Amino acid sequence: VRCVSRNGDRRELLKGPLIYCGVVTAITALHWRTSISGVAALSALCGGDGLSDIVGRRLGAGNKLWFNKNKSVAGSAAMFLGAFGFSMGLTSAFHSLGYLQLSASSAAVRLASVAAACTVVEALPITARVDDNILVPVAALLLGRMLFK
Repeated sequence: VRCVSRNGDRRELLKGPLIYCGVVTAITALHWRTSISGVAALSALCGGDGLSDIVGRRLGAGNKLWFNKNKSVAGSAAMFLGAFGFSMGLTSAFHSLGYLQLSASSAAVRLASVAAACTVVEALPITARVDDNILVPVAALLLGRMLFK
């Protein structure tokens, strides 16, 4: 319980971690290897959001965002770099294996746009109402579908 929850409370397992697992499972089942939007969504959730939490907790104390004191510049930078880096890596791997037609270099600007949008969504002060484990991948999927038609 302690390694999965933030506060050591068992009830917390039914919130963030359960939603996270459900969203990762759904995106993987529906989009794995065949959709660059799915790659971007998984990268934003797993690479970006996961890294932002770690970096934000360790390096974010003195650089809180002006519009959301629960988030930091350090965490947001990690969110963008993690989401973009993971999506570039997975796109490159899936392209070289023949699963995606689009190469990482030709998708880079669009993947950076998706990562930037997800970074903004993750930083918004609305996560008390809607979990960012839902908002971030939904934003990635929607923007990805528009950019990768």
